[in-house]
Amino acid sequence: MNLILVRHGESEANFRGISQSAKDEWSDTILTKKGIEQAGKLAERLRFEKIDYIYCSDLKRAKQTANKINKFHNLNIIFDKQIRDVSKHETLEDIIGRAKSFLRDVEKKDGNILVVCHGGICLTLLAITTGSREKGGKLVNKYKDSQKNTCVNIVEKVHGKYKIKLIGCVKHLT
Repeated sequence: MNLILVRHGESEANFRGISQSAKDEWSDTILTKKGIEQAGKLAERLRFEKIDYIYCSDLKRAKQTANKINKFHNLNIIFDKQIRDVSKHETLEDIIGRAKSFLRDVEKKDGNILVVCHGGICLTLLAITTGSREKGGKLVNKYKDSQKNTCVNIVEKVHGKYKIKLIGCVKHLT
């Protein structure tokens, strides 16, 4: 199994520098023109990747990004609230818990799984794949600024062990 974890394109809130988890509920902003262009470039990058499943946050900015990518893959997108953005009312344990639950769900699948979500959830999923709270924490601290809009992270699972192959790549934007 391979996981391709991607962050959505630039949203209206990203453009304005507003945290999308600062309210009581998840902020559900759409992509800006730049975000749509970023999603298009990401879709081109992933055009020839073999993708068997697409999981996506149910928030608009992630949906728009997933739909751009899916034009080349024509799959049924599976929308999942477990990979929503982080809410200010959640504890770290809440966030880790829902990320672990999501990972357990997708581990039942075989093949290449694209996950379109949010920067904090990408980092949390990457941290979990290290297999240790200490290693995961170090990864988050080292790569906390790497989750730019439409970044690509790749994790491979072989013989029950995860191996991170790529973190925060945005070469498709240059």
